Amino acid sequence: MKRPTQFDFVYAVRHTKILCAPERLLEAFDQTSVKYTLLAEPMDNPNQTRVREGTLQTFPPRLMLPGDLSSQELEGFGEQARSYLEFLKTHAAHIRVLQYSYRLRRESYTETLLNEPLEAVRTRAEAAFARKQDPYAALVLGVDEPWDVCILHLFMRLVHASVPATIKALETRSKQDFRERLPGEARQEIEHAFAAAERDPSLVKQLGRLLKERGVFELYQDRFFALIR
Repeated sequence: MKRPTQFDFVYAVRHTKILCAPERLLEAFDQTSVKYTLLAEPMDNPNQTRVREGTLQTFPPRLMLPGDLSSQELEGFGEQARSYLEFLKTHAAHIRVLQYSYRLRRESYTETLLNEPLEAVRTRAEAAFARKQDPYAALVLGVDEPWDVCILHLFMRLVHASVPATIKALETRSKQDFRERLPGEARQEIEHAFAAAERDPSLVKQLGRLLKERGVFELYQDRFFALIR
């Protein structure tokens, strides 16, 4: 391995391997604490292993437009992690996940240098991870410097895995909020139309026209299509 340059965050990303990912996805409407263990071999001593343990605290996401990517926050991360994020922003068209952003900060962590080769520590760590059975824990193999890029890469992988469920949850919440803002008379009319269509299938088309006229068909489409299955 070549020693990374001051600006070589690519080195860290390419040498990051998530050995054990959290079983649970990131929460859509609440904070999520991910406990990570990062194993890395010091560049100047291949017979040692540095173990870093800490917590990633992610906050509820919010729907963003592509132009809003600059609001992504990194609290406690170094320049290499920030450079990596800037790289991701410039490729936003190819990384849909960044349109649904989580605020992230690195909590305090512990660091231990073991006089054992990496593979020996890795084997022991994987066994301990399996025994722990923590759904919000992660075991990562990375580099000693810039190690925080490895943690940011873990975060991006977690967001990517969580995006489908998060988008669905955000859309459901958005539709529910919009429905609740409808005037009482409009909601009552729609509910009566649904009830009538449930009793008489011939009224389903009339219900569809009503929803379109009110401009709320998309908000009720799942419920509407359930009537015609």
